[in-house]
Order: sequence, then structure tokens, then C-alpha cells
Amino acid sequence: MKFLVRLHMPTEHGNKLLQDPDFAKKLEGMLNQIKPEAVYFTPIEGERGIYMIVNLASADMMARTFEPVWQTLNCKLDATPVMELADLKKGLQK
Repeated sequence: MKFLVRLHMPTEHGNKLLQDPDFAKKLEGMLNQIKPEAVYFTPIEGERGIYMIVNLASADMMARTFEPVWQTLNCKLDATPVMELADLKKGLQK
């Protein structure tokens, strides 16, 4: 199942993260574990944000996938299930 994942980091915490000389390496390691289909960095509500498309085989993978994000980035995380056009067509035929 695909999810649109939205990460929102408070400014103060984001500033502290960026002062860590190993932050880029930690971020890359976290993304390598998650293996998102796409990652986009953008402001969200005036603060640092990330959008990802993540494919999870089952719901139990949410804890294993998202817990390292919370621990590494200490951010707000929203995960919304999404469909591709082929999924929508399949669902409408049933």
C-alpha cells in the first residue's frame, strides 16, 4: 500500500539538526532504510518539510518504517494512503 508521508519539523529543532555535521549522512541513512519512491524537500507552514511516497507491504511495517523518522528528526509525521490511476480503476470496477 502506498502512502503520501508528510514530515514537518519545527524551526528550532531543524536548526539544531542542521548544526550536526553528520546530519546529511543520518538523513541519507534513514532514507536508505525507508526506500521511498520519491522524496521532496519543501517548506510546510513556513517550516522545514519533507514529502515522500512510501510503499509498505502491510500495515505492521508502519512502526518499523516511521519510528526511525521520529527518532532521527523528532518531527510531526502524517501518512495518508494513496492510489495510482490503475488502483482507482480497479476499485471502481468492483
